[in-house]
Amino acid sequence: MSLLRIENAVKRYQSGSHLHSKTVLAVRGVSLHLEQGECLAIVGESGSGKSTLGRLAVGLEPPTEGRILFKEKELHAKRMDRGVRQALQMVYQNSFEATNPRFTARQVIEEPIWYFHLAPKSDWNARIDELLVRVGIPVEEAGKKTYEFSGGQLQRICIARALAASPELILLDEPLSSLDVSVQAQILNLLKKLKEEYSLTYMLISHDLEIVYNLADRLAVMYYGKVVEEIDTMDLFDALCHPYTTLLTGKDFAVNGQQDSEESREGCVYAARCAKATDYCRHTAPALVEIEPGHRIACHMFAQAEKSTSNEGDMS
Repeated sequence: MSLLRIENAVKRYQSGSHLHSKTVLAVRGVSLHLEQGECLAIVGESGSGKSTLGRLAVGLEPPTEGRILFKEKELHAKRMDRGVRQALQMVYQNSFEATNPRFTARQVIEEPIWYFHLAPKSDWNARIDELLVRVGIPVEEAGKKTYEFSGGQLQRICIARALAASPELILLDEPLSSLDVSVQAQILNLLKKLKEEYSLTYMLISHDLEIVYNLADRLAVMYYGKVVEEIDTMDLFDALCHPYTTLLTGKDFAVNGQQDSEESREGCVYAARCAKATDYCRHTAPALVEIEPGHRIACHMFAQAEKSTSNEGDMS
């Protein structure tokens, strides 16, 4: 049984005025699963829909269509029970915006313990001290206000807050992107260590493939609201080959630079930027197909190659 399953999720938003409203499709029919104890990474450029998908996954927003199932029970964003909310926690990109500047570090970590009734009040301080030590913050600094900490220190406190809820799944939404490079490495190592110590399950939202490679167990690449490539093991990382993914990894810079347009969405969502796109690509949307065990891609070029190989095998 998967811990989390996303089934054909669609998310539409209305933008503009009442008279001139426009429908924006942020997520366009995504299906994914997340197993207990693993880290699934969702990568893509800004605007790819990855953060919206993350918000759907932890019940912060409802899908317009499709279903989100946590432990085989459908999530309902507007009426989630306290136990499910406790099980699904987040670490945000900007730790300063995610915390109250009037709170001390101890108060930040204390909040989920109080809200979810996780321990008697007499045990709170011991639990908070334990979490501070786990994330590398000296216990004697627990009384400092959040604005007195550096970005890296405050992100450690936010990680401790998520752990305080004893979660079953933590959504990491660009948790390192606002930090200095040297601090990023420290927080990345902390997340890896905590994952092992607490048998944590992560859903990692990121645009940085180096971070993803060092933390994730599986990877899905999103572009314009759709998954265009997916691998079930990071052993296949070097085999990533969708034209968009090779752009992200720096393997291929052969893109025509043309901006995306709504007209291009009739077929492949990446056709307007792909140097190898044909008229067929621009008018027919590719399905996500398996081109080797554990490796799926939504690209006509690779799907046709796989079909040709299968036909040759049948003939022999």
